[in-house]
Amino acid sequence: MSGDLDDLVAHVARSSGLDPSQARRIVDDVFSYLSESPEAFVRRRHAALLRLGRRNPDIYGIIAGELAERRFPAPAWSARQIRRIIYG
Repeated sequence: MSGDLDDLVAHVARSSGLDPSQARRIVDDVFSYLSESPEAFVRRRHAALLRLGRRNPDIYGIIAGELAERRFPAPAWSARQIRRIIYG
């Protein structure tokens, strides 16, 4: 896997004009974002939407829609399932 990442870092550096250390940081950040579990995504988005003043009934629908659009989507969870992920 490291060889693949090195190739990707080199490609990002060439195509963006970034130096290799900056390209490595970008690649690491993207992989970190994409490896977030659906449950962690639900908790993070719930907190972010609460800070924006959204209400839970709206939040559950927003999160369900966002989950379906992720690169590796989670199962289609109901509002009840999303609420249980957040509050246990």
